[in-house]
Amino acid sequence: MLKTKNLLLLVLSLVLIGGGGCIFSPPKDPPCEGPNCNQPVPRPWPDTPDRLMANFQAVYEDMDFADFAQMLHSQYVTILQESTYNQFPDVGTTLDLEEELRIHERMFSKQDVTDPLGNLVPGVQSIDFQTFQRVGAWSLSPSNDPIPDAWFAQYDAVFLFDRGAGHTILKVQGSIKFYVVARDSTVNGVTKPYYRMRGQKDETDD
Repeated sequence: MLKTKNLLLLVLSLVLIGGGGCIFSPPKDPPCEGPNCNQPVPRPWPDTPDRLMANFQAVYEDMDFADFAQMLHSQYVTILQESTYNQFPDVGTTLDLEEELRIHERMFSKQDVTDPLGNLVPGVQSIDFQTFQRVGAWSLSPSNDPIPDAWFAQYDAVFLFDRGAGHTILKVQGSIKFYVVARDSTVNGVTKPYYRMRGQKDETDD
């Protein structure tokens, strides 16, 4: 097993720096057949921050890009570690919504990629959360926070990215700070909170 600081380093180099042309397009899904066609099982309504984070784990382990895109706020931002943007200065210090969606659509496709030198990089076939535990209570971020006026909590995390038989498993572990916000939404005549992810701050181990 290969212990790596962050799978993001690999994805950043291929998707944001290496150029979009380096990725193979995922194959189209076969025609849907049967009585349950096009009727995905809905995830639990994210009416609390904890329910949103449970959905986040499920979406990652299912590698479900459509649900991942739906749970992100329009102003979503990922705050990168200094070691990450020092290695990839062209990327900058943050990733916005568009960049995160590009990364995850390709990562969740399970397709192999080629690096800028033409070398094959095996696609991620499955993602397993060995640990995903909130540390402390949810708190409201102050106005001078990089992501202000949002609820945030620290999570201890250990993620395993399996790239298939014959390839090393990538391991990401450490702390991640997640930020969430809610809006009111009416469902069957009942108004309830609807939480989405406003951002995260990478504090995983080097």
